[in-house]
Amino acid sequence: MPVTYVHIKWPDNTKDKIYSPSSVIRNYFNPEDEITIKEFEGICNESLDKASDRVAEKFGFGCTSAMAEKKRIYALSKKYKDTEKVKIISIK
Repeated sequence: MPVTYVHIKWPDNTKDKIYSPSSVIRNYFNPEDEITIKEFEGICNESLDKASDRVAEKFGFGCTSAMAEKKRIYALSKKYKDTEKVKIISIK
């Protein structure tokens, strides 16, 4: 269950990375994709929930860091319009 980061560029060209405790997040994003803020939030929520569930399956408890990352993404995404786009740069 390797830690995985999704490197992104916000609509204002600010670069950031999304933390996931599991590589399952690779199933949700593709490098070079450009997706709306609204879609990005939804995918982050779903993928980070799944990652936390995988941690719970292995260790008996969910990942609080994944849940904190969901909150961070939600707060940051509110700076933009739902129709603005996030670019997926890479997944490592």
